[in-house]
Amino acid sequence: MEKKLLSEFCELYLYDTYSLLRVFENQHIDLEKNDWIRSNYREHFGNRPFVVIADRRYQHTIDLNIYKNGKMKNKKGMAIVSTLEAERERALVEQKLFPHSFAFFDTLENARAWAESFSFK
Repeated sequence: MEKKLLSEFCELYLYDTYSLLRVFENQHIDLEKNDWIRSNYREHFGNRPFVVIADRRYQHTIDLNIYKNGKMKNKKGMAIVSTLEAERERALVEQKLFPHSFAFFDTLENARAWAESFSFK
């Protein structure tokens, strides 16, 4: 099941066990915008475990306090998708702040395959 949500700063696709988040060009994801994303995760996934795929085809910035502020216990994995070296470097910083599985992919197809085969324990 897919559900597509659109805001002024992103597109959010919700599936059975994962989400795909695509932030628009030159946006800054702060705690308030992240609250909107999280509330949609809560509404869609409830307490079920899920994985996030972050499609980083557009350049944007993220407040790293998001990783420290109110972690969702059922968010079990994070995949970053980009071909940009700067995104890979930023992902290495973010990976240290995320306590679960964290992966970096060059293509959405590979990230989706990872998300769909994810084993929730």
